[in-house]
Amino acid sequence: MRFILTFSALVFCFHTTYFSASAQLFAGPDKIKMLQAKTSMTDGDYNGALRIYRGLYTENETDAMLNWRMAECCIALNQGQDALAYLQKAQESNPEIDKDLEYNMGLAYRMVAYQKKAIVHLDKYLANDKLSKADIEKANALKYKCEATIELKANPVDVKIESAGVGVNTDENHEYHPSVTADGKIMVFTSRREGTEGGKRYEGDNDWYEDIYISYWSDSLKGWSPAVPIPGAINTDGHDANLSISPDGRQLFTFRNQNAGDIFVSKTRMNKNASDAIADGSSDAARLMSLNRWSKAYSLGKNVNSGYFDSNASVSSDGKMIYFISERPKGKGNGDIWMSKSNSTTDWQPAVNLLDVNTIEDEKGVFIAADGKTIFFSSKGHKNMGGYDIFKSVKQEDGSWSEAQNLGYPINTPGDEVDFTLTADGKTAYYSTKGSVNGKFDIMKIDLSNYPLVAPAKIDE
Repeated sequence: MRFILTFSALVFCFHTTYFSASAQLFAGPDKIKMLQAKTSMTDGDYNGALRIYRGLYTENETDAMLNWRMAECCIALNQGQDALAYLQKAQESNPEIDKDLEYNMGLAYRMVAYQKKAIVHLDKYLANDKLSKADIEKANALKYKCEATIELKANPVDVKIESAGVGVNTDENHEYHPSVTADGKIMVFTSRREGTEGGKRYEGDNDWYEDIYISYWSDSLKGWSPAVPIPGAINTDGHDANLSISPDGRQLFTFRNQNAGDIFVSKTRMNKNASDAIADGSSDAARLMSLNRWSKAYSLGKNVNSGYFDSNASVSSDGKMIYFISERPKGKGNGDIWMSKSNSTTDWQPAVNLLDVNTIEDEKGVFIAADGKTIFFSSKGHKNMGGYDIFKSVKQEDGSWSEAQNLGYPINTPGDEVDFTLTADGKTAYYSTKGSVNGKFDIMKIDLSNYPLVAPAKIDE
């Protein structure tokens, strides 16, 4: 009898332990779906991962790992407020969820513009004596940006910033890569909007393919006329992006997604009636300009295009120098600023890296001002508020470049500011930023009347 009771007790304990272990194994969010979402994150599809995680969240809202993963997605998507909420829940459920908890808290607070709180969490992170050298460097770099943001916001520059207007920006679409002629009368830019040349959406993100648009300044409208697709053989069924229009309005530099990314140029002849109409601010300017067809674009050749990513070109007023971004070898960072001199309008010398200006971070969106010696560019390096900030550097008499100067707040913010372009008189600039409520890029106008960045340059008639 005792043997039977003992055996029964053993069986009972076995079943209890087995089912307890099984319950623990299958507790929490669906493991297969969690794995699917993590795979999406690895592939860079953070929106897709969030959709999966949100499907699991209703019944698992206190699960530490689920909240942690959702916070990671939100950080990648620059959704700071949501990231903070998920991080705080993850911390409540498991304060030891990940060694990067305090770092991500700092990152999220920075995204919502709480720089001092971000620094508090970064200091907590740095107090961990088990961090790797790389971890310490990334935390110190972020802390430096928080401190720079506090300093720059405490000393704002005297500018007025507003939308470039309804002739250029739309409510539901991206507008970016603005470029204006030296006289500020013509703007060319890139947009992803309905009515694209091919009439299709890009499968990668289900947004419209990029096309290039053109607008003309109208004195009667006191703003930019409604933009139209640029006439001629430039826009195609695929992605077509504006890089810049030459100061005289006769050349258009564009990006084609071939050979990892190449720079092309198209040309037009400006008829006198169109030039006069634009100069006078005539309402007939758009119609006359539409008669100026742009030629089929052609490559700038192997000394500019490298077989690696090459983009963001800007040519000097005299047409003798071109500055552009490239990810070719022998650079400092990922994207660097390079310069090439022209032998002719179709032939360029081997490009040279601007080592004085480039950083180990990413540079993009370079623009050469009308004075021929001042460049403006966006960078994730230097004294940076976060994301891409706009900087300027001036070429010195010995050929070197001055230390990069941050253009200051409110031009720059902890977000991304890119694609800076400037009129020859130095009074008006345009750039792209995700400042709109829809989270899309818009083109903004800066009044620099009280904040001169370059001396005014004479425009050749």
